[in-house]
Amino acid sequence: MLVAYLDPDGAEPSDSAGARARSFIIGRERDGSVPVRGNLLPEVAGQLQLLQDSILNPRVDGPADPTVGVQFTENPDDVVTPGGYVLTSAEIDRRTRTQKLHDAFAMIVNAAARSGEFPDLGGAAPTLVVTVRAEDYASGAGWATILNTGDRIPSRVAAQTGCAGGIQRVMFDENGRIAALGTSARIFNALQRRAITLRDGGCVIPGCTVPASWCEIHHVTEYADGGPTHTDNGVLLCWWHHRNLHLSEWRIRMRDGVPEIRGPAWWDSKQRWHPAGVPRPRIRERAG
Repeated sequence: MLVAYLDPDGAEPSDSAGARARSFIIGRERDGSVPVRGNLLPEVAGQLQLLQDSILNPRVDGPADPTVGVQFTENPDDVVTPGGYVLTSAEIDRRTRTQKLHDAFAMIVNAAARSGEFPDLGGAAPTLVVTVRAEDYASGAGWATILNTGDRIPSRVAAQTGCAGGIQRVMFDENGRIAALGTSARIFNALQRRAITLRDGGCVIPGCTVPASWCEIHHVTEYADGGPTHTDNGVLLCWWHHRNLHLSEWRIRMRDGVPEIRGPAWWDSKQRWHPAGVPRPRIRERAG
């Protein structure tokens, strides 16, 4: 009883024990995912949580009047889309909380890779290299391989990687000898990214609240199809929407340098094109 009285909070955490137990392990791919396990020091976990919160925290950054283009129902968690469909927050984004945390972590990793502040590896900045057969890349079928791990991913994911980075073409002859080597620069530079950021403000998919700093730039007309690396052909997409755009019903086009969005039938039953961000569903937070 005396110990409890003198020290009601119990023993202080042992910093040395925590330091000894710190770990981070990336496992091997199985069934399309890679397990991660470990123990983070409290300050590392705290910083990671803050970064994830900054990505997942809903924003209201559109018109001065946040109800422009949106009709609110009696239920403050529901909005009415341009097509007249009553849309709940769960229908805007069907990902689970843990899936959202994964995607936020992916954005953090990719933003760090773009920063240019990490040491070189093998004489170059740490660069994710994905190999894919030319015919599979063109068709979007088949599989690609992550060079440093050997894990396989769908070739459409390789297309996303190439969209956000660059492509190096290596041609082999029938004997396996390297016959030709070429590169194709397709990365939006800092000035282009700044301009696109000012125009789009964040991920252009309606209902997505990911800010511009965490977004990738997507070639609306694919670079492989002749689309230029130009502000009139680039839009901001979060990692998740960039990775899954071709699997979704969302479509993007450019009209006089301005992105336009066409959504699924439940978002607009008339399947009309809307300028990015106007109107876009907004969610009013329920008090408490």
